[in-house]
Amino acid sequence: MKWQMKCLVDSLKAILPFQAQMRKFKDSISPYQPVVSDNDHTISQGIRQVQWVREVVNLADSTVLEIGSGWEPLIPMIYSLAGASKIVLTDLNVLLRPGTFAAAVDCLRPHQDKLCKELGLNPREVERVLRHDPTASMEQRLEEMRMVYMAPCDCRHLALPSDSIDVVTSRACLEHVPPDVIQDIFHESYRLLRAGGVSCHVVDHSDHWEHNDKSISRVNFLKFSDSVWRWTHINPLNYMNRLRHPEYVEMLDKAGFRLVKETHRVDEASVRSLSKLKVAKKFDRFTPEELASLDSWLLAMKSPAS
Repeated sequence: MKWQMKCLVDSLKAILPFQAQMRKFKDSISPYQPVVSDNDHTISQGIRQVQWVREVVNLADSTVLEIGSGWEPLIPMIYSLAGASKIVLTDLNVLLRPGTFAAAVDCLRPHQDKLCKELGLNPREVERVLRHDPTASMEQRLEEMRMVYMAPCDCRHLALPSDSIDVVTSRACLEHVPPDVIQDIFHESYRLLRAGGVSCHVVDHSDHWEHNDKSISRVNFLKFSDSVWRWTHINPLNYMNRLRHPEYVEMLDKAGFRLVKETHRVDEASVRSLSKLKVAKKFDRFTPEELASLDSWLLAMKSPAS
């Protein structure tokens, strides 16, 4: 389906009444089905995130907070397996439910060898945690994995004490959050983190419409002005802020963080696409390489002297 048609269909869905009831009815007749290929990529990124964080923080004694845990809490589960003492899952809306939790465990189970090898975990303990156990409730499994689910909540204002968190993390979430909200989340993260704590984020800067419509480039959305672009997210689930890598670095710095480690991948196909694409004026300040950087890995620290 062309992205414009999908956008129109999604927009019509958003204005229909009784959304919650319709979603509940859909769940009752069509159980949740994970996208296995996407989850394989998520698991690989989660392992890498833990490796980055471990360079600075001792996870064995840490409290981790994830921004935007979504339907399947794969990243929190990986932090749990890696030894974090407490993991707080947050979401603006309640998305986690027994079916999606079980799907996450099922997705991790085939990756046990990889998790053990790359994170140095005990195979028997990983097998025990990821066991198939239909007799245990989601709440029981959350408690066993030392996970606390906070939803709905606003990550700009969390009911948690200052200096109580060691790691704030997110993956493929911030690109769906308005810039001013991200800045507030970074300030709140700084408040929550203990001195020496870290904020670790993976951001996908690509045009998400391209994920299902390969007729467009991965930077196609950069040609639209804000006034035109806003019509693509009448359905808020389709919102993309289009921020580029340097802007996230600037916002972390503004919140008081010191950047410890960062990387961003320049997509050469997107560089070539940009030579034929007239980008919106708001993007003029960026180089083609900055515009074509399609993912960011950011590890920032709250100064130990704070």
